Amino acid sequence: MSAEDPNARRLPRSVAQITEKVGRVPLKELVRESTDVIEALCIEEALTLTHDNRASAADMLGLSRQSLYVKLRRYGIGDPESIPDTWSLS
Repeated sequence: MSAEDPNARRLPRSVAQITEKVGRVPLKELVRESTDVIEALCIEEALTLTHDNRASAADMLGLSRQSLYVKLRRYGIGDPESIPDTWSLS
């Protein structure tokens, strides 16, 4: 995860960090957070396996490139400057 992106959500990186929240956080939130962790880890691994080739990583994950770019921004993965702005009209 990028430490420079202040908007990136800070996700727990272990099962222990998630299970520590049991009883203090609603189950629905724990499941959502767990899913986010798994998704971010899978994206990071796909980028590693493809040597940071985003088109290949998106294909490997069964995502469109646009969906991958949205997730990269959401999780603060990679260099945000190198992610095309898929929402611009220019």
